[in-house]
Amino acid sequence: MQIIIVVSLVFAVFIAFFAVQNAGVVIINFLWYKLSMSQAVVILCSALIGVLIMLPFDAVRTIKYKLKLKELSVENKRLKEELKKAESKKEQAVNEIPQIVEEISDIEKL
Repeated sequence: MQIIIVVSLVFAVFIAFFAVQNAGVVIINFLWYKLSMSQAVVILCSALIGVLIMLPFDAVRTIKYKLKLKELSVENKRLKEELKKAESKKEQAVNEIPQIVEEISDIEKL
């Protein structure tokens, strides 16, 4: 996660440098509107809009991961309980072996 933050910050710095180096005035045509503004502002606003568009997708992905983690935690707990039950049954069976061997030897004596 920290790598993503570092890469994002480096990318943001590159965008800022690029925007500052391209600070000339440009005319923006959008539908019926014409705007005259700095190209740096256009670049920075475009980057910001891109981030805002991607935020909901990241939020959905994070929620899915948290739900999956919760589901796997519940399953892990269930499997640990099953393992404890199986180990107790194994221990019980091992404790019964001498008794079974004794019964078999008694049957063979008959």
